[in-house]
Amino acid sequence: MADVEKLNVEELEGVAGGAAGTTNGAIRTVANLTGGYLAIRTAPEAKYENEINHTGLHNGDQVQIVGPYVQGTGFGGGPATYVKVFAPKYGITGYVNAYYLK
Repeated sequence: MADVEKLNVEELEGVAGGAAGTTNGAIRTVANLTGGYLAIRTAPEAKYENEINHTGLHNGDQVQIVGPYVQGTGFGGGPATYVKVFAPKYGITGYVNAYYLK
């Protein structure tokens, strides 16, 4: 599998609806997971309590962007970038860690 490049701040602002426009409605694919799953969350925080249905997405699953990219907290309390998506696989909307989308 090809490596996934992380977006820089300017690219994130563009995708989030800044000067370069918006990507609402864009389809992205889950990639770069080495184990486990990409949790769909009620808030942009890596907490078990905010996982929707405690299930998630796997490499190759697709999501549709429905909201802006936002800064949140990752595992260990460090910063992470999240985006609000609709996951057709489960028919739910929530936040996912944008690092794992291409």
